[in-house]
This record gives sequence, C-alpha cells and structure tokens, in this order.
Amino acid sequence: MSRSGGPAPRPERISTDPRFSRRRRAVERSHRKRTISTIAALGLTGAAIWGAFFSPLLRVKHVRVVGAQHTTSAQVAEVAGLDEADNLLLLSTEDLEQEILELPWVADAEIDRRLPDTVRVRIEEREPALVIEIPSGRWTIDAHGRVLQKGRAAESLPILSGAITGELEPGEQMTHKGVVGGLKVWRSLPRRLRKNIVALFAPSDERISFSFADHTLVRYGSSRDRMAKRRVLLALLQRMKERGMRASYIDIRVPTNPAISPLASPSVSPTPTAPPAPTSAVTPTPTP
Repeated sequence: MSRSGGPAPRPERISTDPRFSRRRRAVERSHRKRTISTIAALGLTGAAIWGAFFSPLLRVKHVRVVGAQHTTSAQVAEVAGLDEADNLLLLSTEDLEQEILELPWVADAEIDRRLPDTVRVRIEEREPALVIEIPSGRWTIDAHGRVLQKGRAAESLPILSGAITGELEPGEQMTHKGVVGGLKVWRSLPRRLRKNIVALFAPSDERISFSFADHTLVRYGSSRDRMAKRRVLLALLQRMKERGMRASYIDIRVPTNPAISPLASPSVSPTPTAPPAPTSAVTPTPTP
C-alpha cells in the first residue's frame, strides 16, 4: 500500500518481441527431441548388444568345411571345441585356426563367419608322399614327415623303410634321423624322378638308397651334398638313356666319383635290396 493508504501501483509490463518467444519455444522443443532421440538410441544400442551377444539367433549351429577330402566338419568342430553354446560374433578366428592346424591332414586353415549361425572353414590339406613301414603296420606321411593316417592313403605311394620300432600317431612329426635325412633326399629330387621311385631305404642318415620301378638301385649315401648328387644322378640317367643302358645300381655316394653297374644280361632282374656284383664299373663324367 502507498503512504496515502491507497492500493500499490501495478508494475509496468514490458512487452516482449514475439520472435523471442517463438525462438524460446523452438529451443525447448529441440531439447525434448534430442532427449527422446538419445533415449531411443540407447534403447536400440542395448537391443543390438543383447542381440549380438545373448540372442540364440547367433549361436553356432553349422560348421562347413571347404577344400578338404580327409578332414570332416565333425573333426573340425571337435578339435576347435565348437558347440551351440558359442556365439558366432565372439569367436576368435585366429585361435580356432591354430586349433584346427593340429588335425593330421590340415596344412592351412582360414575361418570366416556366415551370419546368422555358420562357421565356414577353408582348409588346405597336406599331400601324401610316402608310406612308412614299421613292425606294427604302415602309415602314410607327407614329404616333411607329418604322419597323416594309418595305412596307405593312395596305391601309388612308395614305401619308406627305416629303423623305427615304436608306435606312431596321426599328427605326429617324424624325428628319426634316418627318416628325416631320407625325406630331405626325397624333396631334393625332381618330381619326374620321384614318380618312378617305388622304395626309399633310410636306416640312418648315412645309409640312404632308393629303388626305381625298373629295379635300378641308387646308392645315395649321406643326405649331405644333395644338389651335387642330384646333378650327377640326372647326368648319369641321361647318359644311360642315350646309350640304351640299364643298370643294377648307380652309386653316387661320392658325387665326384660316381659309378654304374650295368645289368649282366637283359634276362637278369635283380632285386633292389640285393643287387648282383658289378660285371664292369663305369665312371662317367657327369655334365654340369
């Protein structure tokens, strides 16, 4: 009230530009929209996280193996520990690939995910090279001594004989010095020669020999000097072919002083393990 006892005067109103009011309301609406959008985005993110890590739709249901003849999907799933409790997106492909490499035939493995529930494994398998004989049976191995399976994987594989008496297991790596040396010799030979070898003898690293299908025995000796022995052997075989010769054995144990023992007559057919005594030794000078 005023000092005179009358009513207090009303404060003077200040008129506001309508543009400011519209701007304020627009800002408030924008804040509400952003809040709603944020809440919706969080909800969608939560649903996506749940779907990715907890949804049964992304559980591993199928393991598909590509490029393998001796490796099955069941073997891959077992060695990798895959089952329907695994989430497809949480799998460590690098760890799985390392596990799969433990399978005997697998040389390389590459894994990719196929949504929603499939693991595809592309496998490169090892090539069988020889069949090793031990007292308990025969085992197929590759050219580096990896044991692939029991028995003969293919009929055309040559036999490798060594001084091995123990048991073997698929996936095992051969460490016997004679076998290791014999495989080094095998890998050093050209493919066209390997195709004609029917038996490889490697009781030790110093006493390696092999036999061709025509019963010619090659006395190789130590696994050292492989490139020099390869050159000498190819030169001798070419010389024999040009002369129409057949030999009971070829001796390249000392590559600088090789020797050939020709067959005594066309009717003689010596065995690889017991060649006849040479009737005449020939020591050709190999072409380089």
